[in-house]
Amino acid sequence: MIYQDRPIGQKATKERLKCKQGKAKVGEATVTNLLQQFRDTLVEIEDQKKQDRKIMLEQQAMMIQQSQETQAMMIQQSQDRKIMLEQQAMMIQQSQETQELDRIEKEEQIMKMDISNLDPIFAAYFQNIKLEIMQKRGFNF
Repeated sequence: MIYQDRPIGQKATKERLKCKQGKAKVGEATVTNLLQQFRDTLVEIEDQKKQDRKIMLEQQAMMIQQSQETQAMMIQQSQDRKIMLEQQAMMIQQSQETQELDRIEKEEQIMKMDISNLDPIFAAYFQNIKLEIMQKRGFNF
């Protein structure tokens, strides 16, 4: 049986059209998948950038905190050293004052000493010391 109403090769043309449309759909799906993968990759890259930025900011914050702690420790050490030096200065001053008081006390004992009963050499010695003490205190003879 021969169909003459229908042009020859129309079935083949339809088959070709179906194949082309199927390939186009497959191609569209592939392009859509690639676009989706590209978007997913972009999202992952952005997320990684955010994560890296967060890590960097945390590291900077940690470094700043360590720097502040180091500065605080250095300030504390400086204050401790200052206090220690002040204490040493006070001890030295107290020692000097004690020595000065001892010297004054000894000079007063010498000044009060009765040299009339001493050997003439010792009496002359203590008389000279008394004169030196008087000169130190501003009495000139």
